[in-house]
Amino acid sequence: MNDRQFSMFGGDGDSVRETPPPPSGDRPELFLIDGMALLYRAYFALLRAGMKTRDGQPTGALFGFLSTLLRIYETYHPRYLAAAFDSREKTFRHDLFGEYKANREAPPEEMTGQIEPLFELLRALRIPILRTPGYEADDLIGTAARQFEKECSIYIVSPDKDLAQLVHDGVRLLRPTKNQNELQLMGPEEVREQFGVPPEQFTQFLTLTGDTSDNIPGAQGIGPKTAASLLLRFGSIEEAYRHIGELTPKARKSLEEFRPRLELITDLVTIRTDLELEVTLDELACTTPERRELLELLGRLELKTIASRLPLAFPEIGPLAGSEERGPTGETEGDDPQETLGDPRDGADYGMISTEEELGAFVSEMLKKEKIAVDTETTSLDTFKAELAGISISAEPHSARFISFAGTRLERTRSIEILRPLLENPAIAKTGQNLKYDILVLKSYGLELQPVAFDTMLASYVLDPDAKHNLDDLAAAHLRLRTTKYDELTGTGKNRLHIYDVEPGRLTDYACQDADVALQLEGVFEQSLEREPRLLELCRQIEFPLVRVLAAMEHRGISIDLKHLEETSTAVGSQLELLTEKIHAAAGTTFNIDSPKQLSNILFNVLGLPTKKTTKTGFSTNVEVLEELAPLHPIVGDLLDYRSLQKLKSTYIDALPKMVNPRTGKVHTSFNQHVTATGRLSSSNPNLQNIPIRTALGREIRKAFIPTEDRNLLLSADYSQIELRIAAEISKDPKLIEAFRNGEDIHLATARVIFDTEEITSDMRRKAKEVNFGVLYGIQPFGLSKRLNIPRNEAREIIDTYRQKYPGLFEALEQIVREGRENGFVTTLLGRRRYLGDLTSRNANVQKAAERAAMNTPIQGTAADIIKCAMNLCSERIETAGMRSQMLLQVHDELVFETPPEEKEALSSLVETAMTEAAAVCGLRNVPVTVDIGTGKNWLEAH
Repeated sequence: MNDRQFSMFGGDGDSVRETPPPPSGDRPELFLIDGMALLYRAYFALLRAGMKTRDGQPTGALFGFLSTLLRIYETYHPRYLAAAFDSREKTFRHDLFGEYKANREAPPEEMTGQIEPLFELLRALRIPILRTPGYEADDLIGTAARQFEKECSIYIVSPDKDLAQLVHDGVRLLRPTKNQNELQLMGPEEVREQFGVPPEQFTQFLTLTGDTSDNIPGAQGIGPKTAASLLLRFGSIEEAYRHIGELTPKARKSLEEFRPRLELITDLVTIRTDLELEVTLDELACTTPERRELLELLGRLELKTIASRLPLAFPEIGPLAGSEERGPTGETEGDDPQETLGDPRDGADYGMISTEEELGAFVSEMLKKEKIAVDTETTSLDTFKAELAGISISAEPHSARFISFAGTRLERTRSIEILRPLLENPAIAKTGQNLKYDILVLKSYGLELQPVAFDTMLASYVLDPDAKHNLDDLAAAHLRLRTTKYDELTGTGKNRLHIYDVEPGRLTDYACQDADVALQLEGVFEQSLEREPRLLELCRQIEFPLVRVLAAMEHRGISIDLKHLEETSTAVGSQLELLTEKIHAAAGTTFNIDSPKQLSNILFNVLGLPTKKTTKTGFSTNVEVLEELAPLHPIVGDLLDYRSLQKLKSTYIDALPKMVNPRTGKVHTSFNQHVTATGRLSSSNPNLQNIPIRTALGREIRKAFIPTEDRNLLLSADYSQIELRIAAEISKDPKLIEAFRNGEDIHLATARVIFDTEEITSDMRRKAKEVNFGVLYGIQPFGLSKRLNIPRNEAREIIDTYRQKYPGLFEALEQIVREGRENGFVTTLLGRRRYLGDLTSRNANVQKAAERAAMNTPIQGTAADIIKCAMNLCSERIETAGMRSQMLLQVHDELVFETPPEEKEALSSLVETAMTEAAAVCGLRNVPVTVDIGTGKNWLEAH
C-alpha cells in the first residue's frame, strides 16, 4: 500500500436528521465522505453559535462534522466508509490553469485549527482517509466510486454539486440541504430535475457554465438554463458547434469566443476516475472505535453530546459508565441538533390563569417574592402595533404562569389593574429577555414595568458581545434546552396562525417557557458575572438602568416637519434631473445611472476609464472606485454627487414621512443596545447614526426634526472630541493632555506639531484632523495617503512625525495590542470587554484588522460607556427635578432634548454637569471634558 495515497485515519459529517436510508438492495453500501467540503459547511453553520471549549478552542466545525457522521452510522449502519480530503499541495488543475481558485480567501483560522483535532478523532474512530498529493477529494471519490461500484452501492456525501457528474444507478449523491438536519438523496432523476440535464451531461453542463467558486470561467453569457437547453437540444457541446448557425446571435458569439478554451475548461471541471488508488475494499470496512482514546478526546474538546451518542452509533462499545466515560461538563455546544437538547416543559410546572379570581390569588402570592421574570405575548414585533395577548410570570425555575387574554374570561383592562401593584412594584426586581420590548408594550396599556434588575440578553452581550443573544440560542448554549420558536408555534407560510388561534395549551407552554428560561438564564449569567466584578458592575450601573431610559425615548419619539421634507424632496429631485442630463451628455448616450452593469459599460467601455476592482458580475462601480476615478473624468464627480443625493433622498427625505406613526404623529427610532462589538448604541427604523452633518443636504434633513410643542426648543449636548480625550487619558501622553488642559483646538495643536510652524492653514488643520482620528484606528501610510489624496511617502512622513511628537500615544496603542494578544480581549476604562482571537491569527491581513480593532475598541468603547452613563444620569436628574424637559435622541456623542423655554437654562446646566460627571465615572480623571450645548427650533439649529 502507498502511504501517500492512503492512511488509516479520518472521517466527516454534517448534520442528518430525518433522512430515510438509501435503498441498498442486496449489495453492501460504501459511503464516501467529502471531508473538507463538509467541514467548511459545518464551520459556517455553527461558528456563530460561539461553540468553544473553556480554553477557547473553537469546536463548531467538529461538532457539525461528527453529528453527521454519527447520524450516518445510526441510520444507515454502513458496511464500508471512508473520508476523502484535498491534497495539501497544489493540484494538477493549478498546473493547467494558474488562476484556478485564485479568487478564494485563505480558510478561516478558526476552521483550520479544527482539522488536526478532527484527524485525531478519526484515528480513534478508525475511519480511513483518502488523500493523494496533486489531487482533490473529488478525484479520490470519483476513483473510489468507479473502483468499487461493481461490488457496492456507492453513496457520496457532499454539498458539492460537481459530484453529480458521478451519479448513475449504482452511485448516488447525499447533499446537505438548507435544513442542517437533512440530506437530500440524489439519483439520476433528481439530478436531471434539479439541474435540467442528466448526470452523463453534467460535465459538459459545468464546462459551459464554469464554476465561480473555483474561478473557472465558462462561456460568457451562458448560464445554467441556456447550458441545459443547448445540451438537451443537441446532446453535446460538439453537436452544438456543428449546428452553431442555428443558434441565436448572442449564443453563437459566446460559443465561438469560448471554443479556444473548451478543452482546458473541460479538463478543469472533469472529476478524475482513473487514479492509482492502492486501497482494497476490506481496508474501508467499518470497525469498532478505540473507545478510551475517543472518549478522552471528546472530553478534552468538551463535546459531551457527541460522546452521549456513541452507544447508539456503535452499540458494540457498550454503555458509557464509570469515571473515564462520564464525558466533559460545562461545554458550550451551541446549536445542537434538535433531538439532543432538553425540553423546558419536561418536569416543569406551567399553567394558565383564566379568571380574575385566579389572577388575584396569583398576584397576592407573587407580591411576597423578591424577584420575578416577566414576558409578554403579542401580535406584532412593532410595539406600536402589538396587541397584548398575555403576560407570563415566573418566580422559581421550572415554574411559570400565563395570564391569557386569548380564549379566556379575563378582560385585559381589568387584569392590568390587578397586575399593576405587582408589575409596577419597585421593591420586586424584574428580570427577563429583552425587557425593553416588554416595557414598551406595557406602556401602550398605561403600565410601567419596573425596576429592571436583570436582562439576560444584555448580560450575554456584556459577557461576550460577539455571541448570539436571542433566547433560543442562549437556552441551547447555556441550559441545554430547545425552546419552541414562534414560527413553530404559529406555523409558516400560508398556514400561519394568528396567535389568538393557537391552541391554549400550546400557547401557555410557549409563553411560560420564555419567562422560565429567562429566570434560569439569570442564574447562569449571575454566576459568570460574579466571577468578573467589573462586568457585573457594568451591567448594574450602565446597561440594566439604560433599558428603561431607552424605552422611554423610543415611546416618546420625535416630531418631523413633513412640509420641510416635501419641499426638500422636490428640490433634490430637480437636482437629480439636472445631474442626470449632465451625466448623459458626458457619456454621449442615455442609460440607467442606477444600474451598475450599464454604468460599468459607460465608464470602462465607452469612456475607456481604467478598471479598478472586479465583482461577480463585472467591474465594480462602488464609491471607492469612483473616488479613485474622479480626477480622470468630470463625469465621475457628477456620479458621486448623484449617488449621494439619491441615497439621502431615498433613505431619509422620502422615507421619514412614511415612518411617522399615524397614532402618535411622530417617528419612533429603535435604539439597539446589544448589537455593536464596542458597546456603542445603534439605531434603526430609521437609522439616525448615518445622517451626514457635514453636507448641506444632511443639514437640511436635520432641520426636519422639530419639537412636538411649537413653543418648545430642541437642546443638543455634544461631547467635544471625546475619543481624542479618551486616547489622551489612556496614553497619558503629556503633550496631548497639556493641549486639552489649555483648551486648545487639538487639531491646530497637532498641525503645529506635525508641520513645525505656527502659521497653520486650513489644509494643514484638515490633514492634522485626519491623522488625529486615523491614528486611533491604526491608520497606515497607504490609508492616510488615500484619505488625504497625497503621495504615500508624504503620508508616511506625517505619521512618523506624529509618532515622534506623541510617543506616549503610540506606545499605549501598541501596549493595548500586546495585552489583547496575551489576554484574548481588550477592555474599556470601565472594564467592558471585546474578545479578539484574531490577534494571534497566522493570516497577516486578519491579524492586522484585529490589531486595528484592538487599538480602537478601548477608545470607542469608553466613549460608549460615557454616553450611556450620561443618559442614565440625565434621565434620573430630570425626573427627580420634576422637569417637563425630555430626552429624545442619542446619536454618536450627542444627546438631544426637548425643553420648554423656561427650563432651557436649568436643563443646560443639568445636562452639562451630568455629562461631565459621567466622563469622570467612566475613567477620565486627567483630561478635562467639554460639552457643547446649543438650542434651536430644530435639530440643525440646536446643534
